[in-house]
Formats: sequence, C-alpha cells, structure tokens
Amino acid sequence: MTRFTPLLLAALVMLSSPALPNDGQITLVVGFAAGGTSSTAARIVAEAAEQIARTSTIVENRPGAGGAIAADWVLRQKGTQTLLFMSSTSSLRTSPQSELVPVGVLATFSYVAVTRKDAAAHLAEYMQEASREEKYRTVATAGAGSIPHLIGTKLFSDYGVPMVHVPYQGSAPAILSVLGGHVAAAIVPFPDFLPFQDSLHILAQTGRGIETEGWVGIFAPPGTSAEEVSRLSEIFRQASQRSQEKLQNVGFKQVWRSSAEARAMHEKDYTQWTPMLKVLGIQP
Repeated sequence: MTRFTPLLLAALVMLSSPALPNDGQITLVVGFAAGGTSSTAARIVAEAAEQIARTSTIVENRPGAGGAIAADWVLRQKGTQTLLFMSSTSSLRTSPQSELVPVGVLATFSYVAVTRKDAAAHLAEYMQEASREEKYRTVATAGAGSIPHLIGTKLFSDYGVPMVHVPYQGSAPAILSVLGGHVAAAIVPFPDFLPFQDSLHILAQTGRGIETEGWVGIFAPPGTSAEEVSRLSEIFRQASQRSQEKLQNVGFKQVWRSSAEARAMHEKDYTQWTPMLKVLGIQP
C-alpha cells in the first residue's frame, strides 16, 4: 500500500485546486443590500471559494437600480478579477447582449407569495376576496421592477384583479409590512421568507401558482479570457458543491449550471419579463 507524507499530501491538494490566475483577490460584487438573498448566498459561497482558490475572497455590496449599479460597475472593470454575483432580478436590468461574461449559476430558489395566517389559505379563495375588497390587493415587494413585482402583477392579472403594488427597500421590510397589517401580502424569495415561516402563510410559490424560479450566479467583466472563465468556473463549481448544506439550510437549492446555461437563464428571464416592465412604464 502506498504511503503519503504530509508534505506530499499537501502538494497533491494544491495541484488539484484550481488556483485563480495570478493568485489575485476575488471580489464578489452584489447589486443588493447586505442581508438579502443575493448577499447571503454570496457570503456562503465566498467562504468556500477562498479555500479552493487559496486567495482572499470578499463580498462588496453595491445596491441600487435593481442590481444595475453593480452590473454597470463590473462592466467597467476590464482586465481585473472582479466578479459580479448576479440574481435573476438584477438580470432584468442588464441585457444578455452586454459584455458581461457568464461563469455559472450556483443556486436556485423559489419565490413565494405570503399572507397573514388569518387570510384565505388557497389562492383562488384569496383572489375572490381581493375581487370584492381592495384591502386584499395590496402587495409588498423589494422594489418596483423586481421579479416579485412582475410575478404579483401577472398573478393578479390572471384572476382579473388589479394589484396595488407597495415597493420597499428589501424583502425584510416587505414581510414586516404584512406582519404589521400595513399590506395584505408580500412576494419575496423563499430564503428571505424562511425566518418568518411560523408567522405567515404561503399563498403561492414556484411550482404552485408561480411559474418562475429565481437563481444566483457569477458573471465576469468584459474581456475575461476563456481560460480564466474556465478556471473561475471550476472554482465556483466546487465552492457551490462544498456549500450545499449551508445553502440548503437558508432556503436555496444548490445547483451548478455552466457558463452557457447561465447565459441561457439570463436570456430567458430577460425575454420573459422585460415586455411587462415596458407595459408598467419601467425602463429595463
């Protein structure tokens, strides 16, 4: 039986780890405030990526304009190792034809429509009440033009009921507005709802009344070489897999989708939702 010395074992581990080109620092730029869905997933995966790439990995929040501020900043970082941690919401504000280079998708999540537990338990019953009483039409989300905003608009439209949108600066205040009785419902990512699951009722969710699934992934700056994309892809593929339990514990489904699959997911969301943005008078 072959015996390995500690030094040889360490060397083998280093050879099997996809080091970042030039051992540069990894910066994950998140387009939303700390504490939200994207930021939570970024910090979980960053910890694993740091160990795999053997370099420091930091998360930088650049919130605003539905993720567009972060995307625009990364678009100007040609020739750097800065990355963008993108969500399906921020993908609506960034055209698939932009120069951002997809690296891969790390996790997916469900969207949920939630109400207080004293409201109707079934979607059809709730919509019947909403058709009769305006107070049931108020819906909170994390912002105008977000995917939850568009999900809610479509959900109510399918039942022929007008929705009254109440935008907040994040999912947590949207949920708290339901708990406080200020609005009737909220539509948020499941990971943001999870801490409140004992206090609220799920009215609809992805796969049950809501068709769309959320995702989070990595995009690199313009001009990133195919070799660098390949190395980064391997780093974050491993980081996603190592983080599976932690991601699941906070409401995500750990997956890995390739660069090509990430581009396709971006294009699908952009094609599906931007026409509705224009109908609502919101610029993508």
